[in-house]
Amino acid sequence: MDTYTNLIIWWIIFFSVHSTMASSQLKNRINSLGSRIKSAYRLVFNIVAIILLVPIVYEYIQIPAEYIYPPQTLYQILGAILSTVGLYILVAGFKNYRADEFIGTYQLKNSHDFHPAKLSRNGWNGIVRHPLYFGTIVFIAGLNLVFPVIKLGITSLLLIGYLYIGTWWEEKKLISEFGQEYRDYKSEVSMLIPLKWIIGKFRKV
Repeated sequence: MDTYTNLIIWWIIFFSVHSTMASSQLKNRINSLGSRIKSAYRLVFNIVAIILLVPIVYEYIQIPAEYIYPPQTLYQILGAILSTVGLYILVAGFKNYRADEFIGTYQLKNSHDFHPAKLSRNGWNGIVRHPLYFGTIVFIAGLNLVFPVIKLGITSLLLIGYLYIGTWWEEKKLISEFGQEYRDYKSEVSMLIPLKWIIGKFRKV
């Protein structure tokens, strides 16, 4: 397990910094420093995330590929299908978001904070409340079937765990922002796994 210690440590550092920068407390302090700094925050947030991924990628590459089990063609085909579906969900789900706002360049140019004008329930947002996270989970699950190696398995478990915790915290902010409208949305649409949507489809049959 010592072989993977550095990888795990760097992921923990990434998650810690990412969570701190995404917190409402820090954002409120940044907002009090002026509109120019506030509008640059999203872009800085993404740049810091990319910088912190560099040592993670380095450590990942250094670790030999130790297989959890020997690769099997059937699993790899299933994994390739799952990963493709995950990528499709990510692309389709991203249609409800502005790319330049997501990156942070729009805020910088227009002194505008990342803030949706209204709650979107169109497309994949009507299937799960967080389609980008759902697509990521599906993609990661497929990738593990294609490449059943320990270092990918550890990375995947850490990522999925962080996504779940991050989503839970994000939901608290969304309830604060949209109030009863988001509570109704929660009661009708599943958070990450589209169980309510699937059950609804079966009931219509």
